[in-house]
Amino acid sequence: MMKKVCMLMTPAYGAEGRIVSIGFRPYWTNPGDSKIEKLEINFVDNRGRVVPLCIYSIIGYEIVSFEGRSLEDAKNISLDIHSYANVKGRKAEKYDTLHLEIGEISDE
Repeated sequence: MMKKVCMLMTPAYGAEGRIVSIGFRPYWTNPGDSKIEKLEINFVDNRGRVVPLCIYSIIGYEIVSFEGRSLEDAKNISLDIHSYANVKGRKAEKYDTLHLEIGEISDE
């Protein structure tokens, strides 16, 4: 899906734009690793600015839904990214959740 031109929508921040790059650290994650230190998604907003969306201390994700027969040929993906919450509060959940929607741009 990421080989095609895609849009990123982040409802929590009102961020939306065309994805131009994705990077993460550590560069090569081992399946035994428990977290990704940083995920950076750069997108171009409607004003033409490149905007970085950085998510730190990712400990997991959940694919909420996808449109297509399989994940590999999906046109739209909706997912929740779970990151470690630095603030120890009275929250029942031990992580923060960020909802992302990634959709393929059609040529129509």
